[in-house]
Amino acid sequence: MIEGLRETILKFVADGNDMLSVIVGQEEAKRRILASLLASHHVLIEGPPGVGKTTLAKHMAAALPPIKVVKHCPYHCHPEQPVCPQCRAKAASGEALHGVTISGEKRFIRLQGSPDLTAEDLLGDVDPTQAFKYGPQDHRAFVPGKLLKGNRGIVFFDELNRVTEKLQNALLQVLEEGIATIGPYDVDYPADFVMIATMNPRERAGVEELSDVLLDRFDVAKMGYPESPEMERDILLRHGLRMDGIEVSDEIINTVVALVRATREEPWEKEMDQAASVRATLSLYEKVQALARLDNRPEPTLDDIREMAPSSLGSRIKPSPESKFYDDPLGLINELVGSVMENRKR
Repeated sequence: MIEGLRETILKFVADGNDMLSVIVGQEEAKRRILASLLASHHVLIEGPPGVGKTTLAKHMAAALPPIKVVKHCPYHCHPEQPVCPQCRAKAASGEALHGVTISGEKRFIRLQGSPDLTAEDLLGDVDPTQAFKYGPQDHRAFVPGKLLKGNRGIVFFDELNRVTEKLQNALLQVLEEGIATIGPYDVDYPADFVMIATMNPRERAGVEELSDVLLDRFDVAKMGYPESPEMERDILLRHGLRMDGIEVSDEIINTVVALVRATREEPWEKEMDQAASVRATLSLYEKVQALARLDNRPEPTLDDIREMAPSSLGSRIKPSPESKFYDDPLGLINELVGSVMENRKR
């Protein structure tokens, strides 16, 4: 268990507060995630883009208490209990290990899943030049990977199911034992962290199947789109940017929310291979304000929504192969906007 995580969770519980209040709704998923973290388990969150997975992980790390680490140590060793070869070598030689305090936010490391990511990127590698000079077992020959810098903290691995099978295998020992063995060298490094990973739903294109042995290292929680228009409106008002001097009416806010939610609901859901996330809601809300400002108007109109919808939704939805709009996403958006506007008049 990384320092302070259990105590932080239990303090929120004792005070009757929602530790993950930054996420609106998703109560079942939040309970499962907190239970897993309280039990020191790694968590895999499955859900479409834009539902708050990254926000949740960052918020968890920011809530952690500060800790003392060895100055300039990339592994966040404790000055009185050094674990990495670099700090152990200094301590053995009698060199003082000077401590500094880092905040919870500094205990957060993010990794972005990609087919190009390698085990060396993740765990680190031995620099041949330095290995020739000092020997391959010497810590000075080792260049640490980003994963090991998450020692004593939270590692957020976004889109885990976009990495190759080879890289999945490289993760197994680290997740199971908290130790990383570097390539062909007999060099072990500590990796005491909790991982919060995410994956896109299996039916989405461009993803790898996660192996059963890797999945066995995680508890799984699922997050979806906001459960109600009221929740989506709440998110918009909490996190959407407001421009000074621009007044946004309830009619505009509710229409923006209705338009984006329509991509996830019948009858338009069947036209979508990928529906619009809350990012589309925030984008459209902010862009209609920007358009009003450009035109020196005090408030946006429904016509602004029509004009900005292709820009805010165009990169965030994908027509399904069965849709008549498969080759015409702009046509799909225009048809969608017209339908939602008409329904709201009734």
